Amino acid sequence: MTTTPPTRFVDPADGGFTNARVVETRPVRAGVPPALADRFPLVAVLSEARRPAEAVVLRVRDLTARHGPAEIPLVLKWYHRLHAPDPEVEQRLRELAEGPAPHVERLLETGDAHGHPWHLYWSHGEETLEKYHEDHPDGLPPDAVRAVVGQLCDAVTALHGRGVVHRDITPDNIMVQTRRGDTADLVLVDFGAAVHRPDEALEPRTDWRGKPLYLAPEAGLLRQTVSEAGDWWSLGMVVAQLALGRHPIEFRRDEDVLAEIATHDPDVGGITHRRTRLLCEGLLTRAPEQRWQAAQVRDWLDGHDPYVAPRTDGRIFPDDPARPAIRPFGFMGQEFTGTEHLAVHLDQNHVSAARMLADDDDRARLAEWLGQFETVGGRSHDELRRLAALREELRRPPSAGVVVDLLNWLGPALDVTWHGAGLDAQGMRRLCQGARDGHADAVALVRHLAEHPEVLTGLARRPGGHGLDETARAWRVLRDRWEPTVQELRRDRRDRADLRRTVAVDAWLLQLAREPERTRQRLTDRLLRLRAELPAPVPWFDALINAQDDDVRLVAALLLTGRARREAEALGARRVEEEHARLLAADQDGIITLLRRMDRLPTLGWALLGAVVVTAPWTFVIGLADVLGRASQEAVVTAWLEALPAAAFVFVVEMWTAVYIGPPFYHPSRSLAGLLIRSSERPGRLARTRLGRWAGAALLVLAAFAGCYAVVAAPWLWPLASAAAVAVWSLRRGWAWRRLRRGRRSRREARRRGREDRPEPDGRQGARPRAGDRWRRPGQTARRWAAGVRRRVRRAALGPAGGRRRVRRVARGGTGGWWRRARRAARGRAGDRWRRVRRADRRRDRTTTDTTGEQT
Repeated sequence: MTTTPPTRFVDPADGGFTNARVVETRPVRAGVPPALADRFPLVAVLSEARRPAEAVVLRVRDLTARHGPAEIPLVLKWYHRLHAPDPEVEQRLRELAEGPAPHVERLLETGDAHGHPWHLYWSHGEETLEKYHEDHPDGLPPDAVRAVVGQLCDAVTALHGRGVVHRDITPDNIMVQTRRGDTADLVLVDFGAAVHRPDEALEPRTDWRGKPLYLAPEAGLLRQTVSEAGDWWSLGMVVAQLALGRHPIEFRRDEDVLAEIATHDPDVGGITHRRTRLLCEGLLTRAPEQRWQAAQVRDWLDGHDPYVAPRTDGRIFPDDPARPAIRPFGFMGQEFTGTEHLAVHLDQNHVSAARMLADDDDRARLAEWLGQFETVGGRSHDELRRLAALREELRRPPSAGVVVDLLNWLGPALDVTWHGAGLDAQGMRRLCQGARDGHADAVALVRHLAEHPEVLTGLARRPGGHGLDETARAWRVLRDRWEPTVQELRRDRRDRADLRRTVAVDAWLLQLAREPERTRQRLTDRLLRLRAELPAPVPWFDALINAQDDDVRLVAALLLTGRARREAEALGARRVEEEHARLLAADQDGIITLLRRMDRLPTLGWALLGAVVVTAPWTFVIGLADVLGRASQEAVVTAWLEALPAAAFVFVVEMWTAVYIGPPFYHPSRSLAGLLIRSSERPGRLARTRLGRWAGAALLVLAAFAGCYAVVAAPWLWPLASAAAVAVWSLRRGWAWRRLRRGRRSRREARRRGREDRPEPDGRQGARPRAGDRWRRPGQTARRWAAGVRRRVRRAALGPAGGRRRVRRVARGGTGGWWRRARRAARGRAGDRWRRVRRADRRRDRTTTDTTGEQT
């Protein structure tokens, strides 16, 4: 006799025979409930409720200050009434909050708003363990993993001790309060899916919760089994992900993930540390009764090695409904029945995949294998439409865009990758860095993406690929702008070579297109560090760095850092040289100032000596004229009357000139005594020659006649002539010294301003045209004209015959030729000596070390 089972009655208030569980009745989904707005001002929206099953998570402040100062932020969670935590779980969380319960979210207060419950918790920061894991893509070290296990073990043990099963232990439900190097302080949060003592339930639970990647095998059934062992499996998945740097399961489609967990043990062989691998194998044992729990984990933390059940391979629930049979597809010696598994291998072995897709028979075999999924797997209408289009495209060799569509259909939930390289934000950084470092695979992939922009556009539909279509467009724009920018910036062939668009340039532009703000900031910081290392500022380099809105110019500035460094080094060396010159000039100024003070008395002595030498002959000549009586008494008296003021005038003018020019420039170059000494040296050297002796004799005779005339006729001429000559020469010396001082001052100002002093019209730096040049030029022209006239008259007088006779006479050394040759030789030697003396004087005048010029 059979009986009909009783009909199960579900109260309409709990959603029975209605769709209340899928209808949103909360007035707001991303803000503070209106009934609580006066008490809890909003600080930030942490999570918006997109579905009724999701809670509104907000960071708020409590104006009543019931749980501490009002400035301390708290977390407000507002649940849908049919998706709220179990009331028993609320009670246990309150009990845990009253005592020392480390690493568990503390429940402060509960209530209802608009018919929906809300919870108030402490705020434990903003960083989740998932974000913390992104900063360690290669996995955490063993010590950091052990610290994480110890904290989470305490949290799970505290919950299980109160009879609470969390059911949703995942990295995004674990908050990182603080960091200390690789070690983090963790807190387990989000008890929306938690239940209290599931083993006491009278009926199997049908409320399916959790994320497939972290669910235990027994929790993946249609009627989900809830037990404490499931939390330890989830903890094992979290630990394995932290240790490996990636999730142990490669699939992302829910059905493929659940099938993989139900039939295969998670692969933790990549964990190199033995004890960490032992922990993961114990926690990820598929048989719940043999899985590690609190006792075994405590033993492991104490340094022991608890027993681990042997690994299995096959279904652990033989009573599960069998999946429809799929004919396998062979690729690289393996048989594939799952689409995601095949997608992973096609992407990672892209060379073999391209070879397979280029073969007509292999493409036909792949199209036939894909045809099975038109009736298997419960695909949506859109997926079936895309599948039909793919099979049609596989009739001919596919393009890169078709391959992308194929992989997207096979593994729509797989992370965005191409040729085995991740193209999410973090993977793109590694790819671009590898291309800049010259890694062959990265270089080839960047070139491939540049040639096939449809790849990035197609991958934008994959998880982690959001924004890749915009990245492809922005990358194309940046690459098109590169050449025009280079044409504006380059100056020579070296710049053209530096600014050549290489794979490294494309990598920088790709990273700028993918993450413009972060990459721009990174480039700017790097360029600023490079600019700080330059020995001197380079204006054009600063202009490129300041163009922060122009990403292409930032990359160009990075490529031109070598040229900027060379120019900065040259500019720095020039400035160092100028600084040395300035310091040397300052030292010379001090030395010259000291020398001028020390040599002032000797300089005045030389001035007195020159004046005495000039005025002493007056007394002799006038006295001789008076004694001999050859001159008239009136002329003698006039001469004596002129001698005293003329002598005073000569002394005053010479002393004033000595003070104005000053040492060491006055004597011997510009002093009257130096002139007399030089004048006496030159006749002496000239008298040593034959011509000099004749000229000296003639001058002596002329001097005797002039002296006799001065004594007899005009003794008063000596004082007047000497005073006039000294006055004229003193004016000339003053003007010459003023021009020299002005030129030195202009050169000093030019060095101080960092520019070269340009020569003035007369060819000397800092000099001005002389006031008498306009009167001197006509005289020079007249002299040149007169010399030309004399040459023409002489040539006309001698005639051709005379010229030839002279040449023949000189050639054969005729009579009279030897003394002409000797005379020319003596004249040449005297002229050479005279030119050397003049050249030495001019060099001494030019190379003076005075830099003040203002001192008198």
